This record gives sequence, structure tokens and C-alpha cells, in this order.
Amino acid sequence: MNTKEPAGMLSSKNGFLLLHRYRGAVMGFAALWILVFHLWLPIFGKYPGLSVMENFLQRIGFCGVDIFLFLSGMGMVYSIDKSRNLLSFYYKRIRRILLPFLLVALIRCALEHWPAVEFWKNISGINFYLKDMYAFLWFVPMIMTFYILFPLYYRFLVRSSNKIIFTGCVLILWLIWTLSVRMTLREDLFGFTNRIPVFILGILAGWLSKNKEMIFDRLTWVFLVMMCILGFYLSYLSNIGGMYILVPVSNCCIPDILIAVSLPFLIAGILYLFSEKVPLGLVGKMAAGILSFYGIFTFEFYCIQEWLGGQIISKMREEYSFWKINITVLVSVTAAALIIYFISKSFWNSIERVTRAAKTVLFPTESEGKEERSIL
Repeated sequence: MNTKEPAGMLSSKNGFLLLHRYRGAVMGFAALWILVFHLWLPIFGKYPGLSVMENFLQRIGFCGVDIFLFLSGMGMVYSIDKSRNLLSFYYKRIRRILLPFLLVALIRCALEHWPAVEFWKNISGINFYLKDMYAFLWFVPMIMTFYILFPLYYRFLVRSSNKIIFTGCVLILWLIWTLSVRMTLREDLFGFTNRIPVFILGILAGWLSKNKEMIFDRLTWVFLVMMCILGFYLSYLSNIGGMYILVPVSNCCIPDILIAVSLPFLIAGILYLFSEKVPLGLVGKMAAGILSFYGIFTFEFYCIQEWLGGQIISKMREEYSFWKINITVLVSVTAAALIIYFISKSFWNSIERVTRAAKTVLFPTESEGKEERSIL
């Protein structure tokens, strides 16, 4: 995919390029949806129709995680191809996650008086696998597991003669394994294993977008809309109606896969239409800008939101309206996440400056050669 293709060449027929352009906005949407799931206090109680919709959309806000995983799977394909080697690939992944994760862990450790052993078990992922998946920021050990295994999986995918059939076979194996352990696997861990398919589909989508020219005609968009509607319908049946769908903890599996695979393309398409194709283009550009802003620091936003938002709600709930509390939570979590983001960015920038300076001192000839080549 040519990521520098002029905006004028962008069209609804190139769905992957649209998604690439609005990826940050889609990430921001997912981050805000997760915040709604964790912290939103209902404000439409006086309006029965809106109240039902508000409750439903909040209940399924964890689908934002699946959107992240789908986009992460796509991003991994581009990232590993750009990396010089596996160490470089893993360094970029660790750099993005490590410091915000540790900062929030240290804050909570100090304020909640975790024992040293508990701190270690939380940050290492031991509690995630052996005690309770939701012990502490469960998304981090989950995504790190995916990152670690991705290069090996991607090697097999690239070597397969038909990437779609290979992916289908892997998903069938996943389903057989899931059904075989449904009575023995700790139930909360299905919240992790049920997300394997959407990450795998993201990898396939990443490979297709990078290596195939995929034309999105009208039928493709209709199919995506129908897939999204079916996903929301099944999500309603499983989350509100309690319906069992194929696998344990089924409310975060098939419905979320359908939503996470279709909704990012639809959001990108809508933002494109409202930004480029209608008289109210300013509205689309503003919406894309706001969502893209949150897409910059989605990980920090996730790490701090549940704890900080919970503290704010507990202090404000008795005295303030839910409107005011929701706004305060959003503003406070945004500010805290931005602070963590800039701390992390400054730290790694300092590390890289020190590293470059050390290389210049230790290997002056090599540094001069690179400078000469850059001038030429």
C-alpha cells in the first residue's frame, strides 16, 4: 500500500487505504468506547428508547478491545516488514507499552499498598495466567503474548500458498481447541483466548492490504454493513439476552469479531464521506480530528482510565449530576493520559539521544560514513 498516495486519489473503492488514513481516528473511537464501558454513568434515564440504547452500547463497550486487536494485527504486518530484525521489532513493541504500564503499576502499588510479590506478579503477567485474568490491566499481558508469538505465526502465514485457506484452517484449529477445553480452562481466560481469532484476522487483513489490490465496490460495503448489523444483533442476544453462541464467554467472541472486522472500515468510510463528499465537510474533519487526537495516546488512556475514573466517581457521585461526572472523568483521564504519554515519549527520546551519542564516541568512523551517505 502506498501510504503517501495523494488525498485526491482516495476513494470509497479503496477500503484499506481509507482505513489506513483514518486508523488513528478508529483507534480513538475504540478508546472512547472502552472508557464508556468502564466509567460511563447513564444520563438518558428519562428517555426509555435512548436509555435502552445507552445501556446496550455501554454493556458492549469491551468490543473496543477487539477493534484494537484487529488493527494491531494489521499494524504488525507493516511493522515487522519495516524492522531490521526481531530485536528491533520487539524493541518497538516494548517501547510503546513498558513505561506507561509500569508508571500506572507504581502509582497503584504505592496508593493501594501492594506487597512487593503482588507487584511483581501483576506486572509480569503471572497473576494474569495463574490467578485472575483481570488482576491488573489485563490487555497488556494479552497483547504482549500476541506480540511474542506473532513473528512465528507470520512466518508460517507468509510461506503458505493460500493465505485465506491457511487462516481458515488456523481458526478451525482454534475452535476445536476451545471446545475441547471448555470444561477445564479457567472461565475468565476465555476472555483472552476468544480474542485470538480477531487478531489473526487482523494479520490476514494486514497482509492483504499490503500485497493485494482490494477493490471495495458497492456490494462490499453492503456486506460490511450487514456484517456489522449481525454483530450488534448477536451482541444484543448474548449480552442482554444471555444467549450462548458456540463457545464459553460467547458475548466476547463471534459478535465482537463481526463488529471489529466491519466497523473500522465503516467508520473510516463515514469519516471520508463527511470530510470530503458532503457540504458539511467541516463536521467530518472535526470528528476525525477529535478521534485522531485520542488515537495518539490510546494505550496511556486505557492504562489510567479505570483507576483514576473510579476515584473521581466515588468522590463526586453523591453531590454532582452524572453529566458533570462524565465530563470530569473524560477531561481528567485525558489530561492524565497525555502526561503519561509525554513522560514516556521524553524518556525514550532521551534514551535514543544517549545511545546515538555513545555510538558516535565508540564508532566515530561508522557515524561519519552514515552522515556522508545522508548528505549524498
